[in-house]
Amino acid sequence: MEGRSTDRRERFARNWKLLGIPSKSNFQENLLNSRILTEAITRLMDQFQPQTLPVIEDICYQLGKEDSNNLKSTLHIKKDTPRSCLEPIEMMCLLNGIDTDIMSEKNTTASLKIYECPFKDVLVGMVPNIVVCRNYFKGMAHAVNPDVSVMQPNKKCHEDGQCEFIIKVTL
Repeated sequence: MEGRSTDRRERFARNWKLLGIPSKSNFQENLLNSRILTEAITRLMDQFQPQTLPVIEDICYQLGKEDSNNLKSTLHIKKDTPRSCLEPIEMMCLLNGIDTDIMSEKNTTASLKIYECPFKDVLVGMVPNIVVCRNYFKGMAHAVNPDVSVMQPNKKCHEDGQCEFIIKVTL
C-alpha cells in the first residue's frame, strides 16, 4: 500500500513538471496573479477607459516591437522593405498555427492576409481584440522599419473573412 501511494505522488509530481510548473504553490501563485491582473484591467477599463485604453495600446505596441526584434534575428531580416515588415507577423501567426498569405505588390507596398484571429483569446471581455491586434502588429512592423504606414482594411473581428494588413513605404 505504501509503495502504491508513493508511485501516485511521483506520477503527480512528474505531471506537474511536464506542464512546466515546478510546484503546486507556483501554479496557484500564477493563477492568482492572472486573476488579479484580469480584474484590475476590467475595472480600469470600466472606470477610466479614456485614460486606460491609450496605456494598453502602447503596451501592445511595445510588446509587438520586442517580439518582432526577437524574431528578426531568427528570420535574418536585414532589409526594411514592406514585405520584410510583414515577415515577423507572418511567423508569429504560423507559430500559432494560423494560415497566412503574404504578397508583395510593388517596391512600396505589401499585404498580409490572416485567416484566423491570433488575439481572439487575449483580454477577452476587457479590451476589444482590434485594439490588441492593431497595436501589436503595428509595433511588429515598426520594429523592422519605423517609417512604414500600417493599414488594416479587413478585420476578422468585424465579420470579414480574414484580417488584412497592408504595409506602405513612402519614398
